[in-house]
Amino acid sequence: MNLRIAFACFGLATATALSAQTTTRHHELGIQLEQSYGFMYGAPMNFKTLYKVGASDKAVWRFQVGNMQFGRNYYEPSQQRSSWISMGGSIGREWRKEMNADLRFFHGPLIGAEMSMSRSISEVPPGTDNNYFYIMPNLIYVLGIQYRINPALYVAAEIHPGINTQFNYNDGNWSPNRYMSGGMNGQSALLSVAYQFETYKKGKTRKARGIVQTPE
Repeated sequence: MNLRIAFACFGLATATALSAQTTTRHHELGIQLEQSYGFMYGAPMNFKTLYKVGASDKAVWRFQVGNMQFGRNYYEPSQQRSSWISMGGSIGREWRKEMNADLRFFHGPLIGAEMSMSRSISEVPPGTDNNYFYIMPNLIYVLGIQYRINPALYVAAEIHPGINTQFNYNDGNWSPNRYMSGGMNGQSALLSVAYQFETYKKGKTRKARGIVQTPE
């Protein structure tokens, strides 16, 4: 009798340990295309990267980095050289609600900022050297629909109603002229595609830390 109890306790302890080792975390990696007006897309490289993580796919933290852009121009008549660089990013929370087996609605707040730096130099007398910098913080609320292609892949369409403002810095001084805008402009409708997978949480056995399987 005592032997049976010992085996039962051992089995319960083993099951508990295995259950702890199979605790997973949900991840999503994707890209998001920006569009200029309506559903006609502009440059094919105008995209943002997406990373989402959470205890499950029902609610996730969302991290987004815009594509970094840079350029350099030279204008012959004025002998003017100009260069510029810009980038942006955001962080937010996202909740999902199942509509059917393959379709779900998602929503959540997103806060971020975009910034750009440029310099313009002209060698024609008297000569100029102008530096510009602007930062545009924004606060939006994401509303979207997600379609599950298969257990590992989905596509989504979303809009970004919200507000933003811009601060300008020119030649050593902050400009007193600032603006604020809101609503949904022509660049707020976005399409994205993402790959989703599960990993074991840190702190478990070495074997348990790898990618296990895509969610059912």
